[in-house]
Amino acid sequence: MKGVKATYLLLAMLPLLLVSCSGKGKTTAPYPDPDRYAVRGIDISAHNGEIDFPIVREGGYEFVLIKATEGATFKDRRFIENLRRAREAGMKVGAYHFFRFDTPGYMQGLNFLNSVKSRQLDLPLVIDVEEWTNPNSQATTLVLERLGEMIDHLESHGYRVMLYTNKNGFARFIRDRLEGYPLWLCSLAIEPEHERWVMWQATHNGRIDGLSGPVDINAFRGTRQEWEIFSSGCFHQPPTQ
Repeated sequence: MKGVKATYLLLAMLPLLLVSCSGKGKTTAPYPDPDRYAVRGIDISAHNGEIDFPIVREGGYEFVLIKATEGATFKDRRFIENLRRAREAGMKVGAYHFFRFDTPGYMQGLNFLNSVKSRQLDLPLVIDVEEWTNPNSQATTLVLERLGEMIDHLESHGYRVMLYTNKNGFARFIRDRLEGYPLWLCSLAIEPEHERWVMWQATHNGRIDGLSGPVDINAFRGTRQEWEIFSSGCFHQPPTQ
């Protein structure tokens, strides 16, 4: 599996405490403190419905990670519209794919890139790796093999890759295996402290202007200067094909 740039490694080597994020239930976690985390954003899917992105941006949320695909065939019906409207509102944008344990990684990579295509994105392509809603019958070695296939496929087209997971997913799939990749970590109960992460998903039940229902709220861990580097585009270099 191919490596990532030194900038990623520096960002990914920051410590934090992992806290479970199984499921999408309620949380009492505070929103990320804007005095400590200058860059905050949201992640969304079609489930969030109609979003007033200019109002979200005015509320101080600078980026949005948007669901694009899942498995080998599913495509989020609002992905293209959400991407266009978020960019028009001046937000940094990224795309994520929900990884299915029971589906070949190469096919999932094809599905993801078919939706992303050559669209302008600011953040690495995200692979969401979690046990929630996935079958427990798949062996860890097989899941890792399929995950590796997908990562290799995305990187072979020049894309940067970031991994999203929670406490269980980190312990089962990431630790001592894929820690060189930027980590987007879900930690609902308390602020992360001791493991390596770049982005923190702090709540599934945030309430902000511009959305009629709850939304996931996230924070970038680095400085403003590091954010400018991290959000400078989805490619390592121009794709060769």
